Amino acid sequence: MRARNCWRVLLCTLAIYGVTILPGWAATPPGRHLDLKEALRLAWKANPNLRISRLQALIAGQQVVRARSGLLPQVNTQVSQTIYDDPLKFVFKGGGALGGGGFPQTDRNFWSSQTTVNQLLFDFWGTPSKYQAAILGHKASLLDTAQTRDNIFLTVAQGYFKTLRAKKLVEVAKQTVYDLKQHLKIAQDQYDYGVVTYNDVLQAKVSLSDAQQNLIVAKTDYINTRAAFNKVLMLPVNAPTVLKDENVVLQPWELGQATEAALAHRSDLKASADRIRQQQKAVTETRAQYFPKFYAQAGHFYQANDSLLHDNQWFAIFGMTWNIFSGLDTKAAVSQARLKMEQYQEQHQDLNQQVRLDVQNAYLVVKETADRIRATKTAVAQGEENLRLNEERYRESVGTATDVIDAETLLTRTRVNFWSAVYDHQMAKSQMLWAIGAIAELMPPEQTQTHVP
Repeated sequence: MRARNCWRVLLCTLAIYGVTILPGWAATPPGRHLDLKEALRLAWKANPNLRISRLQALIAGQQVVRARSGLLPQVNTQVSQTIYDDPLKFVFKGGGALGGGGFPQTDRNFWSSQTTVNQLLFDFWGTPSKYQAAILGHKASLLDTAQTRDNIFLTVAQGYFKTLRAKKLVEVAKQTVYDLKQHLKIAQDQYDYGVVTYNDVLQAKVSLSDAQQNLIVAKTDYINTRAAFNKVLMLPVNAPTVLKDENVVLQPWELGQATEAALAHRSDLKASADRIRQQQKAVTETRAQYFPKFYAQAGHFYQANDSLLHDNQWFAIFGMTWNIFSGLDTKAAVSQARLKMEQYQEQHQDLNQQVRLDVQNAYLVVKETADRIRATKTAVAQGEENLRLNEERYRESVGTATDVIDAETLLTRTRVNFWSAVYDHQMAKSQMLWAIGAIAELMPPEQTQTHVP
């Protein structure tokens, strides 16, 4: 008998050692604790849509450099080696001292070089407009990045509070299971003493089974909601992330004030306005093709040639180029640029109305959820008191088991409504901050600052 106990102790020790030491048996690591700011910071750094948007802004910045190059001198150089089967010659016809014949113009085998500096002088504001359009395009790209950031932040905030809500509903389901277990115990005692029939016990067991099923569903929903939230943060989807309860601060906006703030601060609306101005510059750039371009050119030419008196030549040119007729291509290009500007204007007007609608929807949901909290908060207290009274009545054999179960069901529904309203209100406030273009305030400004030229 003593040997058997020794073997049991040894096996238990090995099992504990395997669970704590062996890699394959390692325990699940503790969950990462996050608050809302930390979650936003993770999304700001790792979200692929934000990285793509930043790259697009960098591409637009390089377009500014390319457009500016048209205003600067262009330096070109060329070096070549030329071999003729017979050198070029001047031919003289007729009589005279030289008579008929000719003499070489170049060597048969020679090399040459030419370096030129070209400077645009005036092209009827075509190149300056291209440069200004590129600056506006870069600014619009930065604003697009800011709007992408705001959209991601809204997704993070909504996922954050959905996860907290799902977790709270699990706690509500656990409390319901606990209460019904207590009621089943009371019903069993009452039946054992012959006070009630077995029907009360069966009714309690069925209600408990239903509550346990709801708890399983709530746990699954919580895991799925948390996994979707982890994906937004680029964390492992099965990570046991632990979230801190947060309260989004929102000043008491009036609808008119909120709308004005949105029209002034929404990044997508400002980007749309910049794209209209950018397209106006594009119209000017395209229209400049109707007119000539004036330029200056200076350079040096060298050719190894025994037939020339001077191998080196310096030159300067003041010239003009003018495409007088391009087969109506310029006319079509100008018309196309103007139509595109009208398209941007129509999109801007539609976006303006959408911003107003976003603000109104968010404003109404904030108000609605606040009213729901006030209504359900009182109802929870009343439901708890109702359950307590019915339990007391049942213990005193005055009330029925149905009364207790109905009171428990009503309390559970009230608790679900209350916590849903609480977290829906936080999501609604996040939606309001997004609608007015201020959701980035949930994160420290030094981490979300966007530089706009």
